[in-house]
Amino acid sequence: MKLSKFVEKLENILKTEKDSDKIDVRMADNIFVVEPVFKDGVVFITDEK
Repeated sequence: MKLSKFVEKLENILKTEKDSDKIDVRMADNIFVVEPVFKDGVVFITDEK
């Protein structure tokens, strides 16, 4: 998935959900997302700093 499409999907969630500041972001294996990392032209979503 391209970054712009990913951001678009997140923005759609923000538009439809109240109290979005209280919504946790997790990976599919139920681990909390900590940091997006941009490396070699790819964004990695990670659970580590």
